[in-house]
Amino acid sequence: MSNNKIIALKPGRDLDREAALKIMDYMWITHLLRFSAEMAIKWIGTQKELDEAGGVFIPVKPADFQELKYRENFDENVPAYSTTLTHAQSIIEKMTALGFTHHSEEVTADGQTTYTLSFESSAKPVTKISAASQAEAIVKAALLAIS
Repeated sequence: MSNNKIIALKPGRDLDREAALKIMDYMWITHLLRFSAEMAIKWIGTQKELDEAGGVFIPVKPADFQELKYRENFDENVPAYSTTLTHAQSIIEKMTALGFTHHSEEVTADGQTTYTLSFESSAKPVTKISAASQAEAIVKAALLAIS
């Protein structure tokens, strides 16, 4: 996803999915056994879910991605990273574990608060992002830093 598309995303499920898949180690998974095309579905899950399923679920191979349908509520396990600060904090923790440092600034003018945030590593230039909510700024800054 391009930087412009990341910046244009509104806080919500689409932005949360991007963060889950690109930062937080979520993956597309499916059932190991597919009895019919109607049952060939995919959803977003974690390695922990794969491990706990005892081999019933497998990661979706890129070649199989388009042929599989989305399960209803396919992203129900994805936290609300872009709208809930406690979930967004886990993105800061993950980015720190990946070797990034974060910088944040909060500015209030005319009753409006703007959060400016960036993640920095020695290998990448800093890209700052400003948003009306801290959670949104965290998610977008992290996605820009790893893109």
